[in-house]
Amino acid sequence: LVKDIPAWLRSLRLHKYTDCFADMDWTDVVSLSDEQLQAKGVAALGARRKMLKVFEAVQAETRHEPVG
Repeated sequence: LVKDIPAWLRSLRLHKYTDCFADMDWTDVVSLSDEQLQAKGVAALGARRKMLKVFEAVQAETRHEPVG
């Protein structure tokens, strides 16, 4: 789901930010910081916090995937 950024944002009820990430790959999106999210146009603190929490979970999951 995370690889389909528009669907992923819809599932988080943050689909209004889809255009902010239109030119990005999901691996780049989940590595954004709070400041980078603000620069991309995510002004609402609650939305940024929600995204950062999910980004952290995705990063943890991808670190634990078996290689190969």
